[in-house]
Amino acid sequence: MSEIKTGGPAYPFITWQSPQGFCIGSLHEGLTIRDHFAGLAMQGFAQVSAAQDWPFNPQQLAKEAYEWADAMIAARGESA
Repeated sequence: MSEIKTGGPAYPFITWQSPQGFCIGSLHEGLTIRDHFAGLAMQGFAQVSAAQDWPFNPQQLAKEAYEWADAMIAARGESA
């Protein structure tokens, strides 16, 4: 099974310095770019479904959203 490319962290941040300048925190990666892209795709699917009054299966849309996210990550790699 191949490893899923996540695109890395979408919004990494570090909580780190004490007043004396010592590192007191750690890296927080949070969402991956894949999760972020999937969330954006899911929003679009939900808006279209609501506007068209289509019944939808959230689990199926979530799977499709990650397929779109994977395609976006692949496209990013091609353009680099």
